[in-house]
Amino acid sequence: MAITKINAVVIDSTDYDDYAKIVKVFSKQFGKLSFIAQGVNKSTSKNKYSVQNFSLSDFEIFKSRREDKISKLKTGVLKKDYFKIAENYNNYVYSSIMFKILDQIEQISDKHYKIFKMLTFCLNNINNNKDPFINYLFFIATLIQESIQPLRTKTCVRCKKNTFPIVRFEYSENGFICARCLWPGEKIQPEGFIKTLSNINKKTIQYNVEQKYIYTDLIAIHNIIIDYYERTLGFYLGPINLLKGTVALNINEKQAEQYK
Repeated sequence: MAITKINAVVIDSTDYDDYAKIVKVFSKQFGKLSFIAQGVNKSTSKNKYSVQNFSLSDFEIFKSRREDKISKLKTGVLKKDYFKIAENYNNYVYSSIMFKILDQIEQISDKHYKIFKMLTFCLNNINNNKDPFINYLFFIATLIQESIQPLRTKTCVRCKKNTFPIVRFEYSENGFICARCLWPGEKIQPEGFIKTLSNINKKTIQYNVEQKYIYTDLIAIHNIIIDYYERTLGFYLGPINLLKGTVALNINEKQAEQYK
């Protein structure tokens, strides 16, 4: 096997044998991949710091060409760590959900370089405790829009046009409804909520995380995104159960009525 150089974030690792680990990373070059790192649990290992969770490292690996064979680590050099994330419970859960999605992302997207850039940008902000929820939310939301099954937020899902004002996101159709296509009984939703959803397609993630938002709009969008991952895409988001039911991610009945 030839040596392949990758730049990657460690999203998971598992002890294997006496001193080895199976390391799972999301790389700039190939997206998600795994490799075995021999001897990294030894105190004398030069590679041990590069394979810890929340590490951004440069790796040289013997990349397997066969799916039934695992790649092997040659060398790893730690370039940056995001270890401060683990000091805050919510930030750790946000990042864990991001990693859970990346562990399943090959099902829906092959835009490795763009996703990697978004990942390191958001992890850096979360590590510095800079609007962690907003970074987490826009990462998982933008990821859907980069997939082969995005939310339908470019035109009205009923008339397929964008000539009339968008006034509603219809949950059952996973897309926008314009004023002309609104059915009896369907409500016009808050303008800021619609604009924020629309900007996930129109603006960069760097732009979106810097804006000011009404918090209830973000919670409503979070519920849409999580439901889409779990119900439509069939992703398993284990750590999400640690957020569901918390005061911070719930809105009262009066507030929720605006988004129905």
